[in-house]
Amino acid sequence: MSTSPDRQAQVLKALEQCVVWHPSFARAHQLARKSMSTTKDRQAASSMMLIGDTGVGKSTLCEGIRRELNVDTQHDTGCSRVFIQHCLLVEVPPNATIKTLAIEVLTKLGLTDRSRLEHMGTATLNQLILQRLITTQTQLIILDEFHRILDQGAIATKKMVCRWVNQILNQATIPIVLAGLPTIETLIDTIAELSDRYPYRAHLRYFNFTDEASTAQFHKVIQLIDHNVIEPAGFAQRVILTQEMLFKALCLATDGNFRHLNILLNDTLTLALKGEDNKLTLEEFARAADDLDFCRPRNPFRLSSEDLIAALRKKYA
Repeated sequence: MSTSPDRQAQVLKALEQCVVWHPSFARAHQLARKSMSTTKDRQAASSMMLIGDTGVGKSTLCEGIRRELNVDTQHDTGCSRVFIQHCLLVEVPPNATIKTLAIEVLTKLGLTDRSRLEHMGTATLNQLILQRLITTQTQLIILDEFHRILDQGAIATKKMVCRWVNQILNQATIPIVLAGLPTIETLIDTIAELSDRYPYRAHLRYFNFTDEASTAQFHKVIQLIDHNVIEPAGFAQRVILTQEMLFKALCLATDGNFRHLNILLNDTLTLALKGEDNKLTLEEFARAADDLDFCRPRNPFRLSSEDLIAALRKKYA
């Protein structure tokens, strides 16, 4: 009998929330924490940039930090209820301007009447942001997908948004993590007063399977996913993700890209959980990979051991 929808949702949610603190993640997390303590000690914002290509885990790490810091509680002041939000995570909207970004921040701070906000001027929006940051006791702001400000055509517009960020840093005295593609570092460094506010910079990269230490780190990540997600899923029979040939196939299929790994595991688990025999086998990986463009032209999970080893040597020699 196939699994219940509740069990499927539970397993896939566990996968979504599984954050493995490998050394690069741990370093970035430590710098985010350090930016908070330094800001508090200096009474001046000292922030962090989180930089990396797509699929290295920036958004996953941002969400992990948000969950860790937030208490998600309401405080009764006697005349109103206040939502406490120690970490504010905002995804920068496409083609962001100062106004659209300010409205997005305020929406995350609990002001959900967007039509009303859209009729306000920038100065009023800024004042509202500063008031709400105090009310919600925010200690860290994360602006994810910050590279989207580069979608603006004119360099002057991009710099205006950056200087608005600097204004919020100065007035709120709260560190603002900027997370995005490597291009954001280049832009920020053209604005001296903002660049100086970012002494902490964490660079996330794909796992490099030509390097033994990097491969060992990826093996540890897979081991922890197996322990924290696959084992509790309750399959009657299952493969072990760190089994030698399956691990090699995971390396070849994902190329060390976290987003690819997550999609592959999500699709594989979905197939297994819908199966009649409650088993997770190599066949589910192969079927999931058949539909994934990044697993082409040769599905790693359908290669013989000899062909898989040869493909790895060719790619990572």
